[in-house]
Amino acid sequence: MNTRRRQDEVVRALAGVTLARGMVPVPTMMVIGFITAVFVGLVGVFVFGATCPRPPELDANREIQQLSQLVNTFYLTNSPNRLPKELDELTQGAAPLTTEVSDDPWGHDYVYVTTGACEFEIFSAGSDGVAGTDDDVRPRHERRVVSGCAGQEMR
Repeated sequence: MNTRRRQDEVVRALAGVTLARGMVPVPTMMVIGFITAVFVGLVGVFVFGATCPRPPELDANREIQQLSQLVNTFYLTNSPNRLPKELDELTQGAAPLTTEVSDDPWGHDYVYVTTGACEFEIFSAGSDGVAGTDDDVRPRHERRVVSGCAGQEMR
């Protein structure tokens, strides 16, 4: 036991550290504080981040992308290839692509327009529900061309 005590004294003397029993060096406390801060920050993001409201435009853009993919799938799985006349066709048939076409975040139907044999446009009329106003939510590429249509790729 004396040997162990003597070894501790030598180590402390070489390190230049003399601590009273129960004391923790400042750098150790700083590391523990940093780890605690990171942990609390991560927990805060997961707890409070999920409850922060997102702009409805983000939800509308996500849903428009999903609907565009469904329209593209509809085109490719129908023989002869054709676009749906309206979005509700995605929910019909022997193998519907979706169970329902949801409304936009403001409770209005999404606007679906075919602009050619292979081109279509889907957008939200925005909070006012009137198409063609400044609050319309349109994806980056307004018109979509279905893949596999006359050698054109989906934009």
